Amino acid sequence: MGILSKRSADEAASRPPRLSDIGDPEREWIAAHTEIVTRTGADLDDAYQIRAFYEQAAARWRRINPPERADPRVLINAIGTAFGEHLARSSPLAWMLAEDEHGTELALFAPRRQTLIYPVKLVAERWMAEDPGEFLTTMADEVSSRYARGRRRPRREAR
Repeated sequence: MGILSKRSADEAASRPPRLSDIGDPEREWIAAHTEIVTRTGADLDDAYQIRAFYEQAAARWRRINPPERADPRVLINAIGTAFGEHLARSSPLAWMLAEDEHGTELALFAPRRQTLIYPVKLVAERWMAEDPGEFLTTMADEVSSRYARGRRRPRREAR
């Protein structure tokens, strides 16, 4: 399933998650967490700005002596949610609640291509692995190309 799913090959054989629409509590949670990123001036429509926020936040957090570090969950949730919102704005992916045997979490889903993405989980895994933020722009480009086939894409500016 590659980068566009949280499931490993072993888990792929298990039952797919049950999807349901998000409600006001989830919309408020998304708004509160994306605001953490946008307050810094980052534009949710620009994956490179979200990547820069991730890289700066992770670098600052890693410079702190491990026993003195604050819990990174708020930052991880903010970055994952901002990235998810970027994908929702730039593709047919829509926020959903995905419930499986592991619990319920926010996910992005596009029924036509059966794409399911867990952006907060993706960021959490990469944060803990101390990966650079390149995965954010790579995935944004992959999602863009997946949904751009058959329609003309605007030219990208050099960055």
